Amino acid sequence: MPKKMYWLSAVMLSLTLVALVSTPFAQTNPVFVQLGQAKGAVYKPDSGPQLQIGILVMHREANYMNNIACREFSRRGFVVLCMNSRFENNEALVDWELIPLDVAQGVNHLKSVQKVNKVILYGNSGGGVTMSFYQAVAENGPSVCQGANKLVQCGNNLAGVPAADGIILSDGHPGNPILRLRSINPAVNNEKNPDRLNPRLDPFDPKNGYNPEGASHYSDEFKARYFKAQAERMNRLIDDALELLQRVEAGKYIYTDDAPFNIPKFDGARLLSLDPSIRHTTLFPEKLLKNDGSIAVQIVESLAPSRPELAEANQTFSEGSREGLTVRSFLSSNAIRANNSMDESQIDLCSSNNSTPCMLQQVSVPLLAAANQASFQNLIQEVEINYLYAKSADKDFIVVEGATTGVTPCTNCANPATSYANVTKNFFDYAAKWINDRFSSQ
Repeated sequence: MPKKMYWLSAVMLSLTLVALVSTPFAQTNPVFVQLGQAKGAVYKPDSGPQLQIGILVMHREANYMNNIACREFSRRGFVVLCMNSRFENNEALVDWELIPLDVAQGVNHLKSVQKVNKVILYGNSGGGVTMSFYQAVAENGPSVCQGANKLVQCGNNLAGVPAADGIILSDGHPGNPILRLRSINPAVNNEKNPDRLNPRLDPFDPKNGYNPEGASHYSDEFKARYFKAQAERMNRLIDDALELLQRVEAGKYIYTDDAPFNIPKFDGARLLSLDPSIRHTTLFPEKLLKNDGSIAVQIVESLAPSRPELAEANQTFSEGSREGLTVRSFLSSNAIRANNSMDESQIDLCSSNNSTPCMLQQVSVPLLAAANQASFQNLIQEVEINYLYAKSADKDFIVVEGATTGVTPCTNCANPATSYANVTKNFFDYAAKWINDRFSSQ
């Protein structure tokens, strides 16, 4: 590494550690640990008994070394390792099939260095599919991420990674490829001319049901056409990427290792964030953890407000596009085959290894899946569907009233944030009890 880059890395690391240990909310003084190409911070209780249960917190690329779960779980007596993967803050270079190697470093550290008896994987948002993928590989070996239907094959270097003892998914979405499938703007007819839109598929045309002032309402006919067209555009992109990759690997392209693969209007056209008639409630009566700590069983409705501002976001470079992706990172972490974007039976769920419903079918350890009622992406039914796909015999699903994806009170819901003041405490108390009931005496 050049001296200048080494110096910059050292400075950034020092600043990160200062921020971690100086935060006024920290329950412990976290200790930095290097974990192969990944890194992490170990949080322990300041006082009181320390349980021999370790919790591993990680996302595929976001910085989770100061995630809310680090502090909240350590306050409740757990040893918590909060990690950043080797792809920290670099979505464009994510090689998804290497992610289990980083998670394995964390599991091994908790077991061999921290000497815990049990390890629980905690996945928030995109961390949900991270942990589901890891555990599926740990329980079954690399065969779960290999096969003729896979867009990208994992390697046998994943063999032998140690299994965890349980998983908690907090607003764990179905995986980046399925999110992109449901967010891609299908009105783009030609990738070389993305501004020439098919008006019959434009989600931001009031003639099709878009409301710039609030909730949109699309006809059943438009939704059926739209969801089919989203899958068709995704499949075209996959075909283009595979063809380009073949040229790269055959030495017939200007680069010999990878190629740029920029996608305009790849995000922000998510109908279920615009129209409250789409997946806005749980499928079945489910447990709702209310602000007063009580639990009601009912059909639970999402509190996520409609997002008409997506019309503007979809046109931007920073939010609507995926610029900087490569052919390999697209296929590995952003692509999935489908015939319909919203019907799981018409999505080839296991064509991508970045697929929560695929991987949970291969996981047997106890599972707690929690949906946050005010998730900005309206994930309430998405998380429930993940839970329904899970093979685990011991599994629990709960919705946290008024919680955002970050497990904090909603501040832009119809009711004031004070109505949901206890969401953080309520969820982590519930999760801690769930863990202790299963593992504290083992």
